[in-house]
Amino acid sequence: MRIPFPLGYEGVEHLPKTKRVLQNCFNNGSDKIISRPGIVLIKTTDAVARGSFTWNGALYHVLSQQLVKVTNTETGAYTVIGTIDGPEPIETDIGFNEAVIVVKRGKIYTLDASDTLTDISGNTNFVPCVDVAHINGRFVYIPADGEPAFFSDVGDAGSVQALSFFDAEELPDKNIACCNFNNTLFIYGTDSVELFRDAGTTPNPFQRVSGARIQNGYIGGLLEYNSTFLFIGREKGQDFGIYAIGQGQAPKISNESIDLILDQYTQAELAEAISCRFKWRGYDIATFTLRRHSFAFFGGNWFLLDTVFDGVSRPWGAGYITQFDGEYYTSFSDKLGRIAKINTDYGERITHIVDMGFEQPDGDWFACQKIQLGIAQGFNSADGSVAIQMSRDGMLYGPPLYRNLGNLGEYSRQLEWNPPGGLGSYQGFMGVRIYTTEDVDFSLDYLSASLR
Repeated sequence: MRIPFPLGYEGVEHLPKTKRVLQNCFNNGSDKIISRPGIVLIKTTDAVARGSFTWNGALYHVLSQQLVKVTNTETGAYTVIGTIDGPEPIETDIGFNEAVIVVKRGKIYTLDASDTLTDISGNTNFVPCVDVAHINGRFVYIPADGEPAFFSDVGDAGSVQALSFFDAEELPDKNIACCNFNNTLFIYGTDSVELFRDAGTTPNPFQRVSGARIQNGYIGGLLEYNSTFLFIGREKGQDFGIYAIGQGQAPKISNESIDLILDQYTQAELAEAISCRFKWRGYDIATFTLRRHSFAFFGGNWFLLDTVFDGVSRPWGAGYITQFDGEYYTSFSDKLGRIAKINTDYGERITHIVDMGFEQPDGDWFACQKIQLGIAQGFNSADGSVAIQMSRDGMLYGPPLYRNLGNLGEYSRQLEWNPPGGLGSYQGFMGVRIYTTEDVDFSLDYLSASLR
């Protein structure tokens, strides 16, 4: 019989038979498992990545305290443009004639088309900020103290008038972030999200959209994704979750498994989340990276991500992902890379795991004689293998049983585990783990089991 693959990462530890895991792979919605891409190492620097952006047809990174412009995407060669103060991550947005770089709780800079970097932090009416958005020729800034937002003159990011401050004035929450979505300004607060439109009025052109307030507080990880915005937040007085902006509401999209990960963090730690988006083989994937975990969202479901450095599992090493010239480039710690169809991250092999289960409704005993796995074969230039492990409780797994993949060109061969005496007897539940740490194309078509 065919056993369906997990839709995603779901279930909880105290109910282990409900636990389903997809790690570094995802269900494409048609019960096929697709491996995530790997990362090609382009360059190792002696600095730490703080953010990336594109402007005026070029790719830029902030590496430690240097703003650099990539001059060769194949080698990672770059030119130093100027100094960006402080160690904090950056936020950026792009205007018609300049880009703005905000160091969170630090200085603010503009970058023009001739690569002139200007510190505007000391300009009249400026204060340290945490976010910026561009709308209708103006830049809107969110102060680090959460007080009213302020906006620039049209076409001049560094010019702010004394009357260019505004707030929602409906709830006494602090402002934290902002974005421009379909020419509507969203301002995210600790307890709500308010919407504004440019009405062309003076001295404040931004007028609140009546009745559009969303009753969710913002924490971090704001990401434009699939005609909406995702963010880590909470309903007032409730636990952490991940939400998607909708019409006058923000439905929760995180499940119990993801919420349990979020609950391991303080609110200040969640505010540091790095959220990114990339498209792979037509699949639109959102990623969230925290200090100790990383995970991704596709098709309404979640899957886990990690990168193994020096034999230790760590959050996925993509860091900041930026689309440029048809490719997705990464900046993480001291590494610059590119997302690609490979099975390694910066030369380190990717661990692929699928944890799934079969349950007998009445809890009856049954035996499993053999398992057959349809897996992509004939594409690996080197030898490779995949293992299965069996479990009676979803917690403890038996020893791995390995099978070799087909050689280059052997496209139709399936893997089979049919040991003498079968694969064991089970009372009501049989857990199956499929995994590999080898450099193989981990794409699965089906899993069938002979049960009796």
